[in-house]
Amino acid sequence: MRISSQQMQQRGVDAMLERQAQLSATQQQLATGKRITTPSDDVLASTQVLALNEVIATHGQYQSNADVAKNRLAAGEISITQSINVLQRARELAIQGNGGSLGAANRADIAVEVREILDEIVGLANTVDANGEYLFAGFNVATAPFSVTENPPASGRFDYAYTGDLGQRSVQIGATRQVAVGDPGQDVFMAVPVSGGGTQSVFKILEQLAVDLEANVKSFATADDLQQAIDQLGGIRARVGARQNAIDAHRILNEDIVFQGKKTRSEVQDLDYAEAISRMNLQMVGLEASQRSFSRIQNLSLFNFL
Repeated sequence: MRISSQQMQQRGVDAMLERQAQLSATQQQLATGKRITTPSDDVLASTQVLALNEVIATHGQYQSNADVAKNRLAAGEISITQSINVLQRARELAIQGNGGSLGAANRADIAVEVREILDEIVGLANTVDANGEYLFAGFNVATAPFSVTENPPASGRFDYAYTGDLGQRSVQIGATRQVAVGDPGQDVFMAVPVSGGGTQSVFKILEQLAVDLEANVKSFATADDLQQAIDQLGGIRARVGARQNAIDAHRILNEDIVFQGKKTRSEVQDLDYAEAISRMNLQMVGLEASQRSFSRIQNLSLFNFL
């Protein structure tokens, strides 16, 4: 088979271009620190990296969701704890108001503090989180869940209406794990079992205490009703704490999955610098050799020997 001078030169050019491409690919690997810079470098490994990236991103989002849930539950826990504290003070006042040595003026003074506590409880029930969303409104987070209307006017008696809904918001913190991030205000403040049977709102219990004190009337059942309210809020606070613990446990699981995903991805795609530098040196030597070889053969022709 005869090879013309043009074919020899073209083969030399092709060899140099191939070696330049190899050297360029190695330089790109060194610049990025990645063994795989394009899917064609390793199709199977590229597919694996894509899958690992998706796992890492998904569980990273779960971690962000867990942070949101934890913050919202913490805000709810603070509101419930403060409610318990002021109700404990109200119960102390109820017991004090039942004292036999107190007169009408003394009970009226106690009633003033009770009404201040009532206002504070209404404010706590209408607490918003860091995003301005009402904690105890169910799904209806944009509207204050509790409204107060004096009925009849100037009577000192009020209607306390729950305008939220019974929904319970949940947040996805794992592939198969959701956690509730709040309780509807109907369950928290509006359904306290009372001594006379049935249920009553925390607000009405406090209001009745104030009305009795203003009328100079002893109210022995109120202290028991307030204790029921304290116990109910304590139970809800315990559930909130359990959810926070569940989030903490699942965060650890998510962190493990993200860590293992990044570790495996690193093993698949990260570059062995020592091997790559050694390979680049060999490729540079090869390119230089092909360039010298080409310079020698490019002027070769049969006419050089005639």
